Amino acid sequence: MCQLLTNKNFCVYSVILTAAIGFSVANAQTKSDLKGDAKPDYEFVASVNGAAITQGLLDLNIRALMAQGQKDTPELRQAIKEDLINKELISQEATKLGLAKEIDFPDQITQFKQNLLLQAYLEDHFKKDPITDAKMREEYERQRKLMGEGGSSTQYRLSQILVSNETDAIDLIRRIQRGELFGKLAQEYSIDAATKPQGGSLGWILPGQLIPAVASAIPGLTKGGITQIPIQTQSGWVILKLDDKRAFKIPSFEEAKPQIRQAIIQQYLAETVKNLRSNARIVQ
Repeated sequence: MCQLLTNKNFCVYSVILTAAIGFSVANAQTKSDLKGDAKPDYEFVASVNGAAITQGLLDLNIRALMAQGQKDTPELRQAIKEDLINKELISQEATKLGLAKEIDFPDQITQFKQNLLLQAYLEDHFKKDPITDAKMREEYERQRKLMGEGGSSTQYRLSQILVSNETDAIDLIRRIQRGELFGKLAQEYSIDAATKPQGGSLGWILPGQLIPAVASAIPGLTKGGITQIPIQTQSGWVILKLDDKRAFKIPSFEEAKPQIRQAIIQQYLAETVKNLRSNARIVQ
């Protein structure tokens, strides 16, 4: 189960990989955007106690700010250069204090490399297959149908505990009935990595976003109540808790466009990962 909607945000999928991306494919700047005045990456724009600050590092920071809507100006370049000098000074001082020994550089570099390659992979795909208004409109209409043809509905804030077998689910229901905290048990026993750290919280959801077996259990819940019988799903056995509910108005297409764009990116990523995993040899 994934969260597709929040009160004002339309169709945001919970895909763990995307948490590390933090960028918009539509706004991503390529190196060609700066080629008019760019110099080779190995050229220095400054040096700090003999350590080089390269043109490539400066351009990398400029692209990041341009992607956020800032203009490439001499003033911006100078401000970035000064910031890079300050960071290098702090870095050198931290190294003198021996703080570098406390950092696991190989793992940090591996993670950074993975995130950069993930970003490059998505950028490459969406250059070849851009996210057009027509695609976003199609996704918007698909989501609107899931919510019903009316302009408003009831939205529920739900939590879940997902376990691999019915026996464990029944035992957890009994423990909750005896007064143990749902969130604490979710953190200890749930096998859903996406919701486990948040005590099983799924956030605000509309019934149409859930699989029928789970959605059909919501009307029987009172605020703060849990399902008395575990719900069987393809992923395992679910215990559902209703935390709250509220009226929900479907946002307009224009209001929803940023979230729809991100949802399309995340849908593509989820499908890609699924296909790659099915053909990979993974040993755990």
